[in-house]
Amino acid sequence: MDRRCIRSSWPLALVLAALAGGTALADRAPAPAGPDLAKLQPLKKLAGTWQGNAQMGGKTMPVTITYQITAGGSAVVEHLFPGTPHEMMSVYTTEGGSLAMTHYCVLGNHPKMTLKKSDAHSLSFEATGGGGLRSPSEMHMHAMTVSWTDGDHIRETWTSFDQGKPKDEKVFDLTRQK
Repeated sequence: MDRRCIRSSWPLALVLAALAGGTALADRAPAPAGPDLAKLQPLKKLAGTWQGNAQMGGKTMPVTITYQITAGGSAVVEHLFPGTPHEMMSVYTTEGGSLAMTHYCVLGNHPKMTLKKSDAHSLSFEATGGGGLRSPSEMHMHAMTVSWTDGDHIRETWTSFDQGKPKDEKVFDLTRQK
């Protein structure tokens, strides 16, 4: 066999071997651990589908929210209004030793928020600087608190800002779907 064929097929063989063994390696990889990831535990407990209602525009509207643990347990993804034109997503992670979230909003921006307050029944996030905004005065979701009375009932309270001041508050009362 020509040496050029052997040399040119060697990288392909490595790629094929990596693809074939990639699943097995992923299955054996240890789950990420550490004090930072422990901060995600309250949000991980929300994994699943939640439904309820909210007052929006003077009407009671149905609300669905899903939570999914991803990235080997290092992130939680929240989908608000999944499958609708108003679908939004928030990704919760740890950054610099603190719990953080980025909210990908129907307003076309993605404000970054960090945990400002927590207790046994709630987590409160607030926007930090202008991260994810074109301008600090741009309308955006500025704060969000998730609170729970038990493992099957939560309330999310979202506060929007416009021109640097609180504008509106939306409250979603939700029940875990089984």
